[in-house]
Amino acid sequence: MQVKDKIQLLIPFTPLIVVAIVLLLRPYYLFPAGGDTEFHLARAREILQNPFYGLFWDSITYYPLGRPVWHQPLFNAVYAGLWYVGGVRFAESFLSVFQVLLTVGIASWFANREYGLFAGYFAGLFALAVPAPSTLTAAIPAAYIPILAVLTIYYIPQDKKKAFISSLIGLWTHMIALFCFIPLYLVDNYKDKTNLKIIAILLPSWLFWAGYWVYFKDKLVTGGVFYTLTHLKLVPPHPGSYAFLIFMVVFIMGFIGLYLLYNSNYRQFKLFTTYIVIVMFFSLFGFNGDFLRGFQFAALPMAILSGFAVERGYKYLYKSRSRVISSAFLLVMIFVSMMGAVIFFSYLPNQHGKGWDALETPFEGEYAPLKEYIENNTSPDEILWSDRELAEKVAWMTGRRVSNGLYPDNTYGGTRGFVDKHQDINIYHDDGYISINDLNNNTLTRIKLATY
Repeated sequence: MQVKDKIQLLIPFTPLIVVAIVLLLRPYYLFPAGGDTEFHLARAREILQNPFYGLFWDSITYYPLGRPVWHQPLFNAVYAGLWYVGGVRFAESFLSVFQVLLTVGIASWFANREYGLFAGYFAGLFALAVPAPSTLTAAIPAAYIPILAVLTIYYIPQDKKKAFISSLIGLWTHMIALFCFIPLYLVDNYKDKTNLKIIAILLPSWLFWAGYWVYFKDKLVTGGVFYTLTHLKLVPPHPGSYAFLIFMVVFIMGFIGLYLLYNSNYRQFKLFTTYIVIVMFFSLFGFNGDFLRGFQFAALPMAILSGFAVERGYKYLYKSRSRVISSAFLLVMIFVSMMGAVIFFSYLPNQHGKGWDALETPFEGEYAPLKEYIENNTSPDEILWSDRELAEKVAWMTGRRVSNGLYPDNTYGGTRGFVDKHQDINIYHDDGYISINDLNNNTLTRIKLATY
C-alpha cells in the first residue's frame, strides 16, 4: 500500500483522532460529569450491592417505597461491572470517553464505507454538533441508542446476526428502544423470514419491558402524553444555544442527504427515515418539556446523512461547475463542522481546572468529607435522610439507602405515593457546609465542603 493510500484511509478518521487528543488533554471525566450522572452512579452502586434486585428496582433512594427503574439495566450493569473492576473513577472515565469516541468513530466508519472519504470525514465532525452537548459528555444510556440504531441500519442489509445483536443490546439499554428497533425490520421487509425470526427473538425482551412499565405506570411521573407541547423549554443563552443553531444546519443538511439517499439507496432511506421519525415523535411524549431529546436521538444519523450530502455536493460542483466553486463549498463545510466541534469542546466541564492533577483529588470532590463522615459514623445497612439535591449523591458515595429522592411526588421524575421520613441521621446542605442533624433536629456536626 502506497503512502497516498494510507493517508486516504486515515482522512475519514481524523476527527476521531483529534477528539481522542482533546479528551486526553481535557480529562473532564475524572469527576462526575453532571446531567444524570449521579442517578446512574446510584443505580450502579445498588447493582453492586444487590446484583439481581438492583437490576429491576430502585430502593437505594426513595426508601422504603422505592421506585421502578427508569431505564433497562444493561448500561448501569456495565457501569457497576467497571466500578467493581477498576473503581468508580475508572468506570465514569471509561464510559464517558467511550461513548464520545464511539459516536464519532461510528459516524466516520458508516459514512466512509457507504458514501465516501469526504462523507466519513465530515460525518465524524458533524457527530459533535449535537443540540445538547451535555447528553454526549455525560455517561448515560441514551447516548448509545443512536449508535446501536446506526449499527442496526447498517447491518440489516448485510449481516442479520450483527443487526440482531445491536437491536437486542438496544432493547436492554433505554426505553425508547421499545419503539424504534423492531419497526426497522418491518420497514425493511416484513415478509422476509429472517427479519420475522429476529423480531420473534426480540419480542420476549420487548414484552418484558413493555409489560414492566405498563404494570408500574402508576408509580412513575412521566409528564403525560404530549407534555412537551404544553411545557416547552426555551434553549437558554449559553454555548448550548449555539450548539443548537449549528445542529440545525447539520439537521437541514441531513434532510438533503436523506433526499439524495431516496434516489440512490431506497432501502437505507426507509431505515433512516423510520428511525428519525420515531425518535422525533417519541420526544412529544414527556421528557419534562425537553423537546431537544428527540433531536439528540436523531443527531448521529443526521450527521452521517450530512456527510453524505457534502460528498455528493462536492462531487457535483467539481464536475458541473469548477474546482474553485467546489473548493469554496468544501471550505464552508469545514468551517461549519469546525464550529460545531469547537462549541462541543467548549462545553466540556471545567472540573476545577485541575486536568490530570485531579487524580490526586477524591472522585467525590468537595463532598469527600461528607462521604468519610457517613462511612465512619453509620453502618452499611443504616437508613439516612437528606435534602433532595443530595439524595442520589449520598446514595452512590456511601451505598446507604436514603429516605428521599431528587424529585417530589407529582413532578416529572417523581414517584407517586412516596413520603420521605426523617431518620437518626439527616443531612442538610447549608451554604458551603453540610449539617448533620439527629431525629430531633439537633445538630450533631457541621462539615465544611472541601475546596480544591
